[in-house]
Amino acid sequence: MDEKPIEELRTEFYDLMRRFRRERYMPAEILCGLTYAEMEIVRLVHIAAIDGKVVRPSDIARFLRVTPSAVSQSVKKLETQGYIERVRSEHDSRVVVLALTEQGEAVAAQARAGQAQMLDELIEFIGPAETQQMLASLARIFDFFEQSPVMKRCEEGDDVLCV
Repeated sequence: MDEKPIEELRTEFYDLMRRFRRERYMPAEILCGLTYAEMEIVRLVHIAAIDGKVVRPSDIARFLRVTPSAVSQSVKKLETQGYIERVRSEHDSRVVVLALTEQGEAVAAQARAGQAQMLDELIEFIGPAETQQMLASLARIFDFFEQSPVMKRCEEGDDVLCV
């Protein structure tokens, strides 16, 4: 295989990353009848709970890079559907945090199982050898970012939701 010029590689890289960001491929059953944004909120609240953390709507807005009002609308809909509840913080009654209801936990578990199945099928489609090669390449990409003096990584304690 001939090596492509760096400009062509850069363009192909950007195009693929844009497609990943724009398309958001996901089996419909993983969404459980929710929009992508709603499922992301359920997923983030679920992961935070597993990690013993609390999540405020403003944390989700920053993490998803959307407006607080967009998160508020989605949370209100998720509340109405019985997936999420707003709870006053134990440490500061002025702060509202999000928690999954029993129904929300069930949806999060169903979505997690669906994602695992999807990844299994993806690995089977790509093949174990190519998957290992891809993972090695991704690890090298992370090495690059971690070693780069101009990159900043979300750290524990930053005013950003890290999941």
